[in-house]
Amino acid sequence: MKIHVAFFAIMFSLFLTSCVLDQYANNGKRQSQSGTYELYDSVDINILDLNGENIEFGDFFSDTTLVWSGNRGESNGNNFGDFKVSLPVSINVTNSRDDTLNIEDIFGDNKFTWQNSGFPGNKPGTIGGEFKVDMPVLIRVSNSKRILVDLEDIFTDNFFTWTVSKNSKGNIPSQAQRSGLVGGSLKIVMSVKIEVFDSEDIEIDIEDVLCDNEFNWNGGEQHSASFVGGSMDIEVPLTFRIERSDRVKINFEDSAGDMTLDWIAGSSDSIGGPLRFDVPTTFIVADSRDVNIDFEDQAGDNIFNWVLKNRKSPTPELKSSVTASTPAVFRVTDGSRRVKINSEDFFGDNLLVWKGPFSEDARSSLDGSILVSAPTKFLIEESLQVSIDAEDVYGDNIFVWSPHHIEQASSLPASVYEVVGEVQREVEGESVIIEFANLNMGNQYLWGPEPEED
Repeated sequence: MKIHVAFFAIMFSLFLTSCVLDQYANNGKRQSQSGTYELYDSVDINILDLNGENIEFGDFFSDTTLVWSGNRGESNGNNFGDFKVSLPVSINVTNSRDDTLNIEDIFGDNKFTWQNSGFPGNKPGTIGGEFKVDMPVLIRVSNSKRILVDLEDIFTDNFFTWTVSKNSKGNIPSQAQRSGLVGGSLKIVMSVKIEVFDSEDIEIDIEDVLCDNEFNWNGGEQHSASFVGGSMDIEVPLTFRIERSDRVKINFEDSAGDMTLDWIAGSSDSIGGPLRFDVPTTFIVADSRDVNIDFEDQAGDNIFNWVLKNRKSPTPELKSSVTASTPAVFRVTDGSRRVKINSEDFFGDNLLVWKGPFSEDARSSLDGSILVSAPTKFLIEESLQVSIDAEDVYGDNIFVWSPHHIEQASSLPASVYEVVGEVQREVEGESVIIEFANLNMGNQYLWGPEPEED
């Protein structure tokens, strides 16, 4: 899907959006038997030699509901629930003046459901499959003046549900009857590059790259799925590069945040899976003046819930290790002046809840299961009036072990306090201020499991 903006840019955009919705319907119908969703496309917006235009794009792959139902209790019931999206997004503005680009909802407001109803005599088993999103985003402005790029909701406001219904007779299956899984491996790769070259008076406002999505792995209250969960791997490398440009302002908020992930198990033998966030950030400012980059919430404000409902069988194995890698490089070089970078919340304000009735012994699986790596490098070369403020690398997260009351707290596992990675400062310049605060402050661990219901 390539969009070359010229005289009829807006009308052409509306036509392409209509084609996209038609393709959605075709894909859903064609793949309904296997329960697989696949999308291999691209969004390519090129603004060339355009002056004084206000251009709007939006709803490329949005507002779609797809439901797959079936009974895949067989041992070979793999690939029911595969979700594969490859959708590069490229926005290029070249040799243009006084233009405004408003782009909203590239892949958003969609609902996907994989459900297994379990008929009499059948064992509802495997619901899940591979979940993979590869969605690199490039925004480049070159040889242009007075350009505003407003981008909102790249992969956001989507709902994903994998669910198995209650056993047909209302009985809890025996160990021999339980088979299959609800959920599968999840991997999202969304690199974001923002580049400004040889330009003046540029403003780029980006909100919600990978945000406000809801993921629900629900094994039901009484069912025959033995495993609820799967590994989750999120990679969101961010690069800000500004060269030979003046008066550039970048506002960037919520790159991988505000997501809700629920693992809900009934009679399963295990719940959860390892979580990995890899969110490196690089700021490069070279031979530029009056640059302001305001960056907030790289991987924050997410809610993770591991929930047991109506548990009457032995406590399942808990698999919920958390690894966060948030390396950052701040580089200002080649005589840049009046550069200000504010960055906040690399991995913070997340809520992780394990809601029982887990046994007290299960808490030991959390000890040593949290690893945070945040090496940071500040490199200032031959530049003046530089201010860099980096705050809250890993802080204000809350780990809840199903408390009776908010006041019931205990000490954090030792691993929570440890943040791996040294901080390097190499400064050659005048009037340089670097503040690096709150490496791991404000984390809480709340303890007090709820009693089982009668």
